[in-house]
Amino acid sequence: MSEDAGLAWFARQLWRAFPEATSENELADLVAELLTTDARDVHPRTVRNWLRGENTPHFRYMLAVLSLAGAEAVFDLIDENAS
Repeated sequence: MSEDAGLAWFARQLWRAFPEATSENELADLVAELLTTDARDVHPRTVRNWLRGENTPHFRYMLAVLSLAGAEAVFDLIDENAS
């Protein structure tokens, strides 16, 4: 999978994990709030960069998003790699 394809896949999983979000800004706020911990602050701007494919998220965030997106997210990844 190319880097661009991987970033697009991750952005789709963010939308899948938060289907109630109606805009990029709302989604960025929801994701940032969920991923922020006492040790690490995730800003909505960072999430918007992930959604736009401008930055690569750290692996720790990918795991959290995958757990929220559900099993279908893993199958999407497998299908994407098979193409």
